[in-house]
Amino acid sequence: MGLSISVVRGAFLAVVVAGMVVCMACPASAQDVGKRVDKLEKELTAVQRKVFGRGYVPPVDEGEPEAPVANPLADMDVRVNSIESRLQQLTGQVEELRHKNDELAHRLESFMSDTEFRFNSLEGKGGTGGGTASAGGGMTETEGGGYGEPAASGGAATASTGGALPSGTPIEKYNYAYALLSKGKYPEAQSAFQSFLAQNPKDELAGSANYWLGQTYFVRGQYDQAAKVFLEGYQAYPKSAKAPDYLLKIGISLTKIKQTQDACAVFAELKTRFPNSPAAKDRMPAEKKVAGCK
Repeated sequence: MGLSISVVRGAFLAVVVAGMVVCMACPASAQDVGKRVDKLEKELTAVQRKVFGRGYVPPVDEGEPEAPVANPLADMDVRVNSIESRLQQLTGQVEELRHKNDELAHRLESFMSDTEFRFNSLEGKGGTGGGTASAGGGMTETEGGGYGEPAASGGAATASTGGALPSGTPIEKYNYAYALLSKGKYPEAQSAFQSFLAQNPKDELAGSANYWLGQTYFVRGQYDQAAKVFLEGYQAYPKSAKAPDYLLKIGISLTKIKQTQDACAVFAELKTRFPNSPAAKDRMPAEKKVAGCK
C-alpha cells in the first residue's frame, strides 16, 4: 500500500510541476491545471472516506491561515503541498491498520494453537469431566443448543438399531444419525456422525454433522472431548451455519473443565466475529457470567 501511494505521489507531482512549467509559457493553461488539482483533491478525500468510513472528515491545518496569493501558480503549490501531506498521513494510517489486523490474526492463531495443545494434553492424561452426564444434562434447548431444529429434507433412511449408517443419500444418512441423537442414543449417534463425516467430509451438511458429533460428547459430560471436537469443527468448517454455535459450545465446554480464561477468550471471539448471531446475543451473556468473564 505504501509503495503504491509513493508512486502515485511521485507521478502526481511530476504532472503538476510539468503543468507549472507550461503555465509559465502560457498563463491561460493554469485553469486546466487547477481543475486537475481540484479533481485530485476530491479523489483523495473519496479514498480516505472509503478507507476510514463515510463519516471521515479531512484534517484541517491548525496553523496560521495562509495569506491569499494573487499568483495562481503559488496557490497551486500550496494545494499540492497539502495533498502530499494528506497522502503521507493516509499512508501512515493504512499501515497502522494493517499492523493491527496482522496482530489480531496472530493472537487468534496463537490462541487456537494453545487451546488445541491443552486439549491434546488433557486427552493424553485421560481427560476430565467423566463419561456420565450430569443431572439434567439431557437434550434441552439450553444444554442441547437447538435440538428442535428440523431434519434435513430428503427423506429418512432405515436400518437396524445401532450407529452403523444405512445405505442412502447423504441427507438420508444425516437424518438417520440425527434421529439417534434425538432419541438419546448418544453412543450410536456418535458412531453414526463419525461414519457420516468419514464418508461425506465435503458435503454441505458436514459442518452440522460435526457439531452434533461434539454434542454427543457434551450431553454425556465429556466436556474435554466435546471441546476438542467443537474446535476441530470450527477450524474445518468456519463458514458453516453452525460456526457461532461452535464457538459458544467451545466456551461452555472450557468453562466446564475450569479453563475459564480460555473460555472468556472464545466468548470474545464469538462477539467479534458473529455479534448478531443468536448464540452471541441470546446465550453468551449468561455463559460469560458463569465463566466469570469481565
